[in-house]
This record gives sequence, C-alpha cells and structure tokens, in this order.
Amino acid sequence: MIPTQPASRRRRVAGRTRRPIGLAAATLALAAGLVACSGDDDFSEFNDTLDAAIPLPLDAPRVRVDTLGDVSDGGTVLAFRDVTDGPDAPQEARVTVSDGFNQSVQRADAVDPAAPAGGDVVSLTLPVTAVSSAAEAPEEDERPATRRVDLRLGVAESTDLTLLEDLRSAEGFRLGWRADDSGQISTVELTAPTGASDEGRAYVESALTTLTSLPVVFPAESVGVGATWSVDSRVTGDATLLQTTTYTVTGIEGDLVDLDVEVTQRPSMGAIPIEGVPGAEAAQGQELRVISSETTSTGAITVDLTRPLPVDGRIAYTTRVVYGGEGEAGIVQDTTTGVEFE
Repeated sequence: MIPTQPASRRRRVAGRTRRPIGLAAATLALAAGLVACSGDDDFSEFNDTLDAAIPLPLDAPRVRVDTLGDVSDGGTVLAFRDVTDGPDAPQEARVTVSDGFNQSVQRADAVDPAAPAGGDVVSLTLPVTAVSSAAEAPEEDERPATRRVDLRLGVAESTDLTLLEDLRSAEGFRLGWRADDSGQISTVELTAPTGASDEGRAYVESALTTLTSLPVVFPAESVGVGATWSVDSRVTGDATLLQTTTYTVTGIEGDLVDLDVEVTQRPSMGAIPIEGVPGAEAAQGQELRVISSETTSTGAITVDLTRPLPVDGRIAYTTRVVYGGEGEAGIVQDTTTGVEFE
C-alpha cells in the first residue's frame, strides 16, 4: 500500500528546483550548467559584478507544419528581424511568470485524469531590458546562429512578499541565448550577480528559463492566417518533459503577428523508482508508473518581428500526471505555469 504524502508546494533551494513526488526519487535534477551571459558590452552602463560561467548548448526542436493557412497571395516567411530592422533602443518589457505545484494521493480508480484549468500559483514580475545583436561565430560544439539576445533583470516583484528581499538581491541577473532567424535557440546562458542570495538566484533562474522553454519558432515555409505548426522540444526541470507547443496564426499586420498558443506536456520516462522516502522502506526498489498525463492550456500572444520578446499576450497551462504503484493509491501531481508579456 502506498503511504499518503501531504500536498506540497514546490521548494527551491540553492539554485535547484524540487517538486516532491511522493514515493519518487528524492532528486530529479534541474538543468545543470545553465550559466553565464557574456554580453556585458551590451549593458555597458551597468556596473554589475557577475559570476563567471560557460554556455549550455540545447537540442534543436522539431518543427512540423500542419497547415499553411491562407497563402493565396503567396504567403509570408515569418522570421525575426530584431538585429537587421529592429529599433536602436533596447526592448523594455515586463514579464510575469506564474508557477504552482500541488500533489495529492487518491484511490487510483477515483482519479480524474483531466488537468484542471489553472491552480494555486506564485507570480514573479520581471522587468527586463532586452538587447539583440548579431551572433558571433559558434564555439566548438555550438550550432551556427544569426542572433544573440541578452536580457538584464531589473527589480523583480512577487505576489509572495516573503520573496522580495531575495529577489532584490538578484537585480542585474542576466539571461542570454543564441538563435537563428526562425527563433530556434541553440545556446542558453545564465549568470547571477555575485551578491545574490542562493534563494534569489534559484527563484529568478527558474522564472527566466521559462522563457527559453516557450520560444516562438517559425517554420521555414511561407504561411498565412490560419497556419498551424507544432514545435516538439524537451523541457529539463526536476524531470524531463516532452513538450509540444502548437502555434496558430490569427493575424499578420506588418511586423506584428498574432498567435494562438497551445501547450501539451508528458513525462519522458514511463516509470520512476521509489527510493529514499521515509516510511516507505517496504516499497524500496519498486516503481511508480505513469498512468496518465494530460495538459489544459490557453494562450494568445503578439510577436513583433523586430523585437526579441513577444510584446503582448499570455500563455497558461496545467499538466496533471498520475503515477501508480502496486497498491490501490495513485499519486496525482498538478504543475501550473503562466507567462504574461506586456
């Protein structure tokens, strides 16, 4: 019989995010090595002292076009022009990232596999300054890129007032990435101010990397209003998830592209071992199998092709994963994520 574990909110410690998983392994690693942003010259007016680190290459996503939409006029090849045609001034944006986690134990035959629409979340509002520049030649093992985007964090805010002191210590945190004109990111870089607290680094790192897990990637084909394509990628957090993001063009006007966005996620592993959980010694060596995984999502954003970040809109999704063991109980985990651009 699987012992009951209390519902628990996500805990972040020492730069690492943990989601308690009942009888699962105690540690499922967050993306390691997401580190430095070296574009200091782009922010020469700031005198931040930053940790040193190295870039982390990312796997290329798979893009599948479902329909080209209305291409009676020849259609449009959508591509970022933030380096060639973008305004001289950096993009000033406010990005609000919401994050929630809930876990419960229920009888396996009574679990509703459908993910709820939203959940109890903590929100971080991140004022960022984004600078686009031409990418340098790739280092060894890096994919070629045409663009480099560097983000600098201002003073973050949160709906959880107990986080404010730690968040303020992370002012100046940098996020950078190399990408091509389609939006495919090849390398991610993160670095924190040397004076940031461990908790501040962890909160901001987790929130900012949400942006790189939801990149807008355009297909190579000419498309029109009504076009739909999917982007398959891996999202590495406490456990690796296989994610499909589906974009639908609802409007094109000059440099502005309106997109509906739908996200679905599922665990990359079909089972996880039971180990290191107090009170579950008798179950050591057994596994929890993934019984079901479903995502409820909603989203609509506006992309300015001359800007690196969406200029408006919101994406929100909740994924429910149900794990089952040899007993009658099932462990239900709901993970909610939201990103709003303004």
